[in-house]
Amino acid sequence: MKFNLFIIIIVCFAVNLSAQQSTCSLTLAGRITDIQHEEPLGFATIFIAESHTATQSDENGKFEINNLCQGNYTLIISHIGCAQDTFTVNLFQNQFNEYRLDHKDENLETITIKEQVNNYKSTLTTEYIDGKALETLSGKTLGAALKEITGVNSIQTGNSISKPVIHGLHSNRVLIVNNGVRQEGQQWGNEHGPEIDPFIANKFTVIKGAAGVKYGSDAMGGVILVDAADMPDSVGATGSIQLVGLSNTLGGAASAMLQSNLKKHPALSWRLQGTVKREGSVKTPNYFLVNTAYAESNYSATASYKKQDFTTEIYYSYFHTKTGIFAASHIGNLTDLENAFVSETPLITGDFSYAIARPYQLISHHLIKSKTFYHSDKLGHFTFTAAYQNNIRSEYDSHVSLDDSIAALNLPSLYFEIGTITSNLDWEHHKWHNFTGTFGVSGMNQQNITQYSTFIPNFKNYAGGVYGMEKYQYANWIFEAGLRYDYKWMKIFMYDDGNFVTPEHQYQNVSWNLGTTWFDKKHTSVNFNFSSAWRAPAVSELYSDGLHHGAAALEYGDPNLKTERSLQTILGVERQTDKLFLEAGIYYNYMRNFIYLQPSLPPELTIRGAFPVFYYQQTDAAIYGLDASVHYQLNIPLLLTGKLSLLRARDLINDKWVVMMPADKVSGKVAYQFGDNGKWQNMYADVAVEHVFKQTRTYADEDYVDAPDAYTLTNISIGSDLLFNSTKLTWSIEADNLFNVAYRDYLNRFRYFADDMGRNITLRIKIPFTI
Repeated sequence: MKFNLFIIIIVCFAVNLSAQQSTCSLTLAGRITDIQHEEPLGFATIFIAESHTATQSDENGKFEINNLCQGNYTLIISHIGCAQDTFTVNLFQNQFNEYRLDHKDENLETITIKEQVNNYKSTLTTEYIDGKALETLSGKTLGAALKEITGVNSIQTGNSISKPVIHGLHSNRVLIVNNGVRQEGQQWGNEHGPEIDPFIANKFTVIKGAAGVKYGSDAMGGVILVDAADMPDSVGATGSIQLVGLSNTLGGAASAMLQSNLKKHPALSWRLQGTVKREGSVKTPNYFLVNTAYAESNYSATASYKKQDFTTEIYYSYFHTKTGIFAASHIGNLTDLENAFVSETPLITGDFSYAIARPYQLISHHLIKSKTFYHSDKLGHFTFTAAYQNNIRSEYDSHVSLDDSIAALNLPSLYFEIGTITSNLDWEHHKWHNFTGTFGVSGMNQQNITQYSTFIPNFKNYAGGVYGMEKYQYANWIFEAGLRYDYKWMKIFMYDDGNFVTPEHQYQNVSWNLGTTWFDKKHTSVNFNFSSAWRAPAVSELYSDGLHHGAAALEYGDPNLKTERSLQTILGVERQTDKLFLEAGIYYNYMRNFIYLQPSLPPELTIRGAFPVFYYQQTDAAIYGLDASVHYQLNIPLLLTGKLSLLRARDLINDKWVVMMPADKVSGKVAYQFGDNGKWQNMYADVAVEHVFKQTRTYADEDYVDAPDAYTLTNISIGSDLLFNSTKLTWSIEADNLFNVAYRDYLNRFRYFADDMGRNITLRIKIPFTI
């Protein structure tokens, strides 16, 4: 209680102090680019009509306007050789926007007024995390960071492994595009988090709904784009250092980036980046989770060559992690397993440690990419991307061989190595009679090698696709249509009852998309999307056979599973006024032959111990729900935010609920923007409360443990920019689960055995520098 009271007093004192300070401290930043070439426009003029003041973009097309008050602003932007354009901005918090100008051969005598519609990309609902918002999430896993977006959840295996869930769909139904390349690894397991270092990202983009036309058949649940910053094109070396400290695990992360444009060869640029992480045992409010430490090290390098109409880039990244698997999830006999299900504390407890013992995972991921962009004045933009990925996953169970010579080799229980070659050619044609469009072809060659176990067999996988998308704008309407054809061939190499067999699977189908967006000049937009996507069963769903060590479960596939087909409808609306921003969307997803992992009672005893059992099954399902968020500017420095996410998933054949779906949740936040005070700038403080309801759409006889109770978490944070001469240091302190609530999340596979993480205080520091 003393700790909680102390925090509350500090927050109240900070809010009271801020009331005496200036409130006009918002920042509007952005980048000016050429709509034809998508190149930055240096030294463009940005005129603010309300204040009759102006500024200029730098050589990279970027600008920043500080000390603005909340309200509406009219920006008149001009550049030599471009048509002057006017944009309106509703500023209620710090913003970074893209502004695109159109090249013209003659000077225009009139000014065209346009409304900026949130960087329009698609009629599908699209949300972003970038800028300051992204900095406040540094140190978190990709899955945990994306939970900030309404409608996105995280499926977890313990606290260090998580993967994003969009509208109830995850793993092979949600495509992650890492720096322009679709991420390919062993992403089929619940405990197989994406092998991506979030520190490389300058922006996260989440596309909700079936985006299979653009990105391929696996994107039936949505797409997550992890994009790095643009390569530097000005002389001089710049970089940054980011430091993160975590109180719960007594660990943290350090990430550094250095980049430059070559003075003697200005067309050449380079960037180096690296991250190290280390954390010890996770602590719940009442005990430590034994063997939950992990260590991670990543690095990347990029080189680019850029001329006016031609750009080529080479990128390489390496991701490596060693992750302990909660020791109490591996149980020796059925009696102990049953006791673990009903016990309030794990059967295995211990003290804090940085040691990583069996069971654990050892994962490495190599990615090398080549991307070439070419602009033709007659035809448009051409982009060719080729990449190779090598993903190696070793899983070590809690047992070692009784033979000392074999035990000394420390061989894994499961070993998977998957190599993937991908290539994409995209053509975006010039605007023609209000039509803009993109056409492309893609291909993939993939091979998987398994050793020490037959849980997943060896296989080869070949895939190819061709697509086309067109958009048409008429007045305040945007119409979009797209069509894609995909073919997939897969060959399995395995033993069946002692006989070597090589079954083959062939899949082919089409995806399509129809959508429209309407917007007016009063800051209202409505988008509607009707789309269909499909997905072939993954190898794990077809042929899993036995103990999955990382998930501490027995999983069994079905080789007779059929192709999934999704038919989705999404309706969204946005409304923005001087004080209010409202965004809401409803969706309905009919999924034919929906594949899911069904618990099967009772648990089974193996030579490796006793484990819960799961079978891949198939049904027709309806997944539908509501996402809503609202931002209300109570006064100039005080912002109120609320979010709501509701989801239902119905088994239409068996007339019952589909299990393992996210529970409903609601959250609210109060954020206060302090006025600048000397070296202290952009200071803020916020308090957020999230309530997750109990998942009542389950069945006691179909799961090993009842769904956990509802829980409420309180988080607070404070941060600012701190000026030291010409350096702007950014810092923040965040306390998650402030009141140290003991809870279990329904989407955490280890909820069978233990509580989730207790209070965690995170310190973040970012130091930019110039050499």
